[in-house]
Amino acid sequence: MDSTSAPQRPSVSSATTPLSVAVPGLPALDLSKTLDLQKQQLEIYRELLEALAASEHESATTFPELSKSLVNHIGTLHKLKEDLQDIFTRIRALKTHFRGQYPEIYDYVQSLHVDELEDEDEGAPA
Repeated sequence: MDSTSAPQRPSVSSATTPLSVAVPGLPALDLSKTLDLQKQQLEIYRELLEALAASEHESATTFPELSKSLVNHIGTLHKLKEDLQDIFTRIRALKTHFRGQYPEIYDYVQSLHVDELEDEDEGAPA
C-alpha cells in the first residue's frame, strides 16, 4: 500500500478535544450535560457503596452475638421439649395406674370427657 493513497488524519488527542472532532462522522453533542449526569451517578454510587460497607460492617459485628443468642434459645427449647415429654410420660403413667386401681371411676371420667368433646364438636361452626 502506498502511504500517499491513505487519507491523512490529523493526530488529535481525544482527551482534550470534543468527541465529535475525535471521531469523524459523530454529530456534535453537548457532552457537558452527559458528563455532569455521569458525575452525579458516580457520586450516588459512591454513597451507596459507603452505605453498603457500613451495613456489612454492622452485620459482621452483630452476627456472632446473634449466633450465640440463637444457640442459647435452641438449647432452651430442647430443655423445654424434654421437660414436656417427661410431664406427659408421668401423666400417662398416672392414667395407667388409676385405670388399673380404679377401673370403674376411670371409665366414668373418660365417658364424661368424651361427652365434653362431643358437645364442643356440636357447638363448633362447620
